[in-house]
Amino acid sequence: MNAETPALLVRPLDGFMPNLPAEVYHAHEAMSASGAKKILRSPAHYRLMRTKPAEPTEAMQFGTVVHCGVLEPDRLSSTVCIAPEINRRTNAGKAEYAAFCAENAGRIVMTREDYDRAMRCVDAVRAHPAAAKLLVGAEVEGSLFWRDARYDVPCKVRYDLRNHGGLADLKTTDDASPETFARTIANYLYHVQAAHYVGGAEHVLNESPRFFAFIAVEKEEPHAVACYVLPGNAILAGAHLMNKALERYQAALAAGEWKGYPDTIEAIQLPRYALRFDD
Repeated sequence: MNAETPALLVRPLDGFMPNLPAEVYHAHEAMSASGAKKILRSPAHYRLMRTKPAEPTEAMQFGTVVHCGVLEPDRLSSTVCIAPEINRRTNAGKAEYAAFCAENAGRIVMTREDYDRAMRCVDAVRAHPAAAKLLVGAEVEGSLFWRDARYDVPCKVRYDLRNHGGLADLKTTDDASPETFARTIANYLYHVQAAHYVGGAEHVLNESPRFFAFIAVEKEEPHAVACYVLPGNAILAGAHLMNKALERYQAALAAGEWKGYPDTIEAIQLPRYALRFDD
């Protein structure tokens, strides 16, 4: 195997795996929605993600705790712990906090304030009528593995929940209003994620999901919740970008090269809003 190629697991994964541990899923080398976002930037960014994963930010950890509280509440105590009140401005406090984190390695350490805020998000989601309808009786955290028929590359998906013939994803966000969350979908390529998930269901489950929905909950009070179904044209646009990602992935795997941006001088276009000549 070329030294530039991300390492593959010895035992390939294939099909539907309902109870696969998250760490096994993430370790498996295959194109994912998060991987697609990176490789659409450049193969070098994808390789960095796979070979040197970034430490999760506080915002990411907060989202993980909310996800766990909503989707897998039985795992909450093993996922997160609350740090005691420690004055970390002193050397003794820093040492005490470091010891606490070491004792709880593998768990997310949160302040009581942040934990309570996360639980308010969980309660808000559960209390929302549409979100509750998507959640009750749902199959959660299912992992799908397949080999893409067009590009002959391994792919994977880990969906949040599957219910009523469709798929749904839980998102923590700053603003769940329709105008702003629509921009969030576009900016974070959530429609690419949706297209990849739909493709995974078609490959592995032999079914076309009836819908792809988002449950969006605001991280700050009043922790407003909104549920949105992604329209077909958004999923088609996402599929177009997903195919571009798969094509890049195939080429990088075949060549064993994970290049960054072009090494030639390229023309660049400014966004339309910058090309204005009025007063």
